[in-house]
Amino acid sequence: MDAAYRKELQSILKVRKVTLPQVFIKGKYIGGADVIKSMFEMGELAKNLDDFPRRQPGFVCNSCGDVRFVPCGNCNESRKLFEDDEVFVKRCFECNENGLIRCPYCCD
Repeated sequence: MDAAYRKELQSILKVRKVTLPQVFIKGKYIGGADVIKSMFEMGELAKNLDDFPRRQPGFVCNSCGDVRFVPCGNCNESRKLFEDDEVFVKRCFECNENGLIRCPYCCD
């Protein structure tokens, strides 16, 4: 899991260890998989998702293949930036610790 995302979840949930999935709808914490399954079975999940845009069945992002992340174009997934005028290698701040960024085509 992306370190920044993990820290954000730890802060919101006020726990040291975060297990996935943890679901938020419209910024409100809902719960984990058991809660979502229960909401689905009772028909409550669909009501909470009514305001969200829907994609056509079978849609797949041509950029990321629905993975939602793509390699960083700034550092080419290396997480390192080389400056000609400096001796040291810099850390790329565009991407996460895996050298990936959110897909700019399907994750806005």
